[in-house]
Amino acid sequence: MSSSLSGQTLLNQYHVEEFVALTPLGELYRATDTRSNKPLALTLLPKTISENAEALKGLDAEFAKLRGIPNSNLVPYLGLHQTPTLAFLLEEWIDGPSLNEVLDKAPLTVNEILIYTKALCSAIEALHKHNYLHLNLAPELIHINDQGELFLGGIGMARQIGKKNTRDKQGKYPHLYFSPEQFSGQPLTPASDTYALTILIYQLATGAWINGKSAPKTSESIQKTHLEATPPAPISLNKDIPDHFSRMILWALRKKPEDRLKTTTELLSSLALAARFSVDEIPLRTAPTTAPVTSEILSQWQFLPPPKPNILAQDVPPLEDRMAEIKNAQSKKSGTRIGIMSFFIFVMVAGFVSLFWFVRPAPTPIASPIQFTPFLSDYTPPPTRFVTPLPRPTDPNGGRIAFTCTRGDYNQLCMINRDGSGLIQLSDMEASSYYPVFTPDGSSLLFASNRNGPFDLYLLIFGEKQLIQLTDNVGNVVSPDYSPDGRRIVFANRASDVPTSIWMVNADGLNPHQVYAGTNTIVAVAWSPDGEKIAYAMSVGIPQEYEIFTMDANGKNHLRISQGLQGIGGSIDWSPDSKSLLIHAGAYGDKDVFKIEVPSGDYTQITDGGNNAGASYSPDGRYIVFNSLRNNDQADLYIMRSNGENQTQLTNDPEPDWGAVWTQ
Repeated sequence: MSSSLSGQTLLNQYHVEEFVALTPLGELYRATDTRSNKPLALTLLPKTISENAEALKGLDAEFAKLRGIPNSNLVPYLGLHQTPTLAFLLEEWIDGPSLNEVLDKAPLTVNEILIYTKALCSAIEALHKHNYLHLNLAPELIHINDQGELFLGGIGMARQIGKKNTRDKQGKYPHLYFSPEQFSGQPLTPASDTYALTILIYQLATGAWINGKSAPKTSESIQKTHLEATPPAPISLNKDIPDHFSRMILWALRKKPEDRLKTTTELLSSLALAARFSVDEIPLRTAPTTAPVTSEILSQWQFLPPPKPNILAQDVPPLEDRMAEIKNAQSKKSGTRIGIMSFFIFVMVAGFVSLFWFVRPAPTPIASPIQFTPFLSDYTPPPTRFVTPLPRPTDPNGGRIAFTCTRGDYNQLCMINRDGSGLIQLSDMEASSYYPVFTPDGSSLLFASNRNGPFDLYLLIFGEKQLIQLTDNVGNVVSPDYSPDGRRIVFANRASDVPTSIWMVNADGLNPHQVYAGTNTIVAVAWSPDGEKIAYAMSVGIPQEYEIFTMDANGKNHLRISQGLQGIGGSIDWSPDSKSLLIHAGAYGDKDVFKIEVPSGDYTQITDGGNNAGASYSPDGRYIVFNSLRNNDQADLYIMRSNGENQTQLTNDPEPDWGAVWTQ
């Protein structure tokens, strides 16, 4: 296979290190992001796709949805990129052997096979739940890292269920893992992915392809086998597997989709039952005791050294230069696009330098603007880095609002004065940052970012131009909030393959620990201003819908607050008097902001129409900031009085602005 890209640097950022494998998507290379020094998986798309404008447009349109599918066994997808002559997909690089190396050592024990089955079923089921089919399963797209964790890549070309696809039979990769309906042109369903996955399971169990020997070389023979031949019973090739386990594999390989095991859930549960295992007993990763073949391969694998981070200090512009830029920008006519120098450059993955729109002041100001300058030089740090911050004079109505501003491929951090003036983009990074929250004294901003891999907590100290990482690989962190005294931080965290739970950490980053495991996924937490309660939004089994609960700050005395509201979303904010909560609820595409009394659950609707979410009180409780899609489905920030009156647009950008919080 040609390795013509090796040694080239694409888009002045992605240096192609070496050819890895041919996959159903195209040629797979290992590349390095020269800005972050991190390895990436680069897939060069075939010309049948790269020269097809409609196909590229379709791939690009799916990026945001595919990027947002949460699953610990899916390789994070970083998007489609193009040069004048070629197109390529980027993913995070999973350093470790592919499933090909494991198949070379097959057959495996049933115990080891089930570990792969559980991980891959989890990844594929996540796609199916979001209405996508993978349709390109292959061992080259499955990797095992040094922790024994399994990852499925290649989701960049996943297709929506029921959507016509013309890419199925393109490319040079032999169609060893196609379902019969992919050859016959029949409708494709989740059963198509189940069939392909079962071929891999067949190989792990027998060491042979579904013809009982090595895969044929010609496309005609491969297609004929899929459409006509009945695979030999796996037990005939490996006497150590249970007969019923063998029968379940054959059931999942039936030619007609309606006759086979149709979902990954059915496949996993059937194989586990046949092997007399509970699904819950199957490990989440390989280990020497449960997966000796994989562990032996990992022990001999030459893993890459960790990337050396670029030095950030040289990239921070001098304070006086930054101040001059802001002053110059504020003197220009509103609506003019201006470029800003970044405060800092986070180290992460592929992307480009974002631009931002200067926002028109609100037509009906609620109060006089409070001009804010980032990285104020008059801030004096306390004797130790993290002590209870001293109160600082602030506007009781909240002078500044921080929010998540999606710009290009990534979520960035922005800040604006409460009257719509002084818009500033705080971050300009090739990674996502969101869930900003001010420290109690307003001198710093806490947020979650995946600039170093998983989402961790970071603290941006304005006066010192300093960025501090508070947590280090504790899981995937979202929705942080300070205790009123500033000594502790509560947050939602997904550690390993378990539902997101409630954690706490000291304000200096020490002692991260779980406080409440929950009975289902928790998506948002908020500490009451009086310090006594923590509110949280937790799933109760309906996708994208939650109920609101409170607990004592020590994790005890849980109480469900929400009663009778349908379609509650995943954001909450306390009123300054700790007596009520702001949430959003309603039918999909028609959410409104509600106030819920604690603990009675009585609620009052505040907005009426506009598809609104993410509401947050001003420090005195007189105003509410929220995001709304009322302007042609464009997510912008709005401010209103706490009773819903005087709703005034705050931002106006074609890309989403959301998740706003007030300074204290």
